[in-house]
Amino acid sequence: MTDMDASSFETTRSLLELAGLANLQSLALIGISKNAGKTTCLNHIVTAWHTSGQTRPLALTSIGRDGEQEDILSGRAKPRIYIPAGTIIASAEGSLQRSDALLEILELTNVRTAFGEVIICRALSDGYVELAGPGASEEIAIISELILQHEPECLFIIDGALSRRSQAGSDVSEAAILAVSAETSAVPEILAEKTTFALNLLQTPRISTKERTNLAAAMNDHLSARAILLSQGKHQVDCKAIDLPSLVGFGQDISKELEKNTFVAFLKGAVTDQVITELFKEPHFANLTLVVEDGTRLFLKPESMHKLQGRKIDLAVLEALDVRLVCLNPTRSNGQLLNPELLLEALRLKITNIPVVDLGPANL
Repeated sequence: MTDMDASSFETTRSLLELAGLANLQSLALIGISKNAGKTTCLNHIVTAWHTSGQTRPLALTSIGRDGEQEDILSGRAKPRIYIPAGTIIASAEGSLQRSDALLEILELTNVRTAFGEVIICRALSDGYVELAGPGASEEIAIISELILQHEPECLFIIDGALSRRSQAGSDVSEAAILAVSAETSAVPEILAEKTTFALNLLQTPRISTKERTNLAAAMNDHLSARAILLSQGKHQVDCKAIDLPSLVGFGQDISKELEKNTFVAFLKGAVTDQVITELFKEPHFANLTLVVEDGTRLFLKPESMHKLQGRKIDLAVLEALDVRLVCLNPTRSNGQLLNPELLLEALRLKITNIPVVDLGPANL
């Protein structure tokens, strides 16, 4: 074995071991910015899986579009997705036409995207593919179920898209890898600070057992509710269920139902700074636990977090997200390559409970 072969083998083995991929059924790749390096990370995983002799097939889809030759907004070249024969993909018809791997159609899903219906295929040859998958978590769940009917032992990987991380949450994936790049900041300390903040949101802790029991009963009784408020009555826990089309723009509809004794506020959907700002107008939005489905639903800035802490509001989730790895892309979208060692040092100084790695380029 040459030195290069040995190095490649160690990188492959380390990636599988660090992320614990061999024992997973599903995995989400989440980027905290555009050009975070998700596709490069995906290519490394595909290569590592194939060269390590795994017998389980991979199954890939994307939230939005990925694997195209050029960025649809900037026109700059992007890493393409290269898969070996036997890989399962779920991609829109229009994107399949831009793939050069020989593909066998397994099933039409009736899930529609801007690029056509999502079709499940098996690669009969090695080659490049473009992924364009569904945009809603419910549709991702449908795709997952259909894929498992064809390959029940596969590792299903969801490649996330900018600002759509909530579709790659714990309800559709067992674990996640966070991709971060110098595009977020060229200053190592600032990059580390922003990455740590994003990671803390994603890893928001699970709600306490007692609160979860009370909330679960209310959720079962009000399946369509966008918000559920639990208040402590004299002899029992009182529940208010609020049906809304969205959280955004309806914060005041929620806040006016808050009471002094409200101790849990569950919000279903994306919780943004705008939603929080509307809730802050109500003095009773304080001294309680704000619960969301999982950390991918939180789209908050540090200022909002500081205000929540000032009101003594704890954040909690129904299902905690298991982030296995942080992958660094030291390159900016303009092609500038920053010193990866300085970036890694700053990130590892802040992030001590999860491995932080720079996997290097793949299939550029």
